[in-house]
Amino acid sequence: MQTILSLLILCLAIAYVEYRLKSVRRDSADDRTDAKDYFATKEEVKNALGKLTEQINEFHAAMEERMASLEEKAFFTPQVEEAADTSSAAEQEEEPDPSVVYFRWPADDGSFTDSQRLTAQTEDTYYLFRLDDSRTRAAFTFVTMSDTQLSKANNSSKKYIERACTFVGAKSGRYVCTPGRAHLERGRWIIDQKARIEYQ
Repeated sequence: MQTILSLLILCLAIAYVEYRLKSVRRDSADDRTDAKDYFATKEEVKNALGKLTEQINEFHAAMEERMASLEEKAFFTPQVEEAADTSSAAEQEEEPDPSVVYFRWPADDGSFTDSQRLTAQTEDTYYLFRLDDSRTRAAFTFVTMSDTQLSKANNSSKKYIERACTFVGAKSGRYVCTPGRAHLERGRWIIDQKARIEYQ
């Protein structure tokens, strides 16, 4: 029995040694293959990096050219925009708001003649009318452009102010005006409610 056991142990030992030898040979072969694969991979990586560098250089050159083109366009854009802004500003000046009109001063009965309306404020206009959509009703206010114009109106308030406005406080160089109401009838603006001037 001991002899059989010894033979069995010897066979196992021989089998283990053969297994280890085969394993060592296989590992050696794998190491050689791995070394070959490593050098081949290193060469492929090097080639790939070279191609990538070329592509990056081409991309960089294309981007520089694109940026130069954009800078050129950006340099001229403000001039074009400025010209467009100037033309639109000119159009705005040429086309005043049709719902806003100005009058000099009211007639003796406090009405304003529609044919004498102006589209721009001047030193001779004292009333701003804001027309509604029907163009037959309006809110109006007393407005002046300068101290000289206001002083002239205050000195002759019966002509310039009292026919269309009531006022509160002693006449001075500062005021606030609450709008009055008027309607258009047979070519004349008739006052429904006087504007109210509060001197400050």
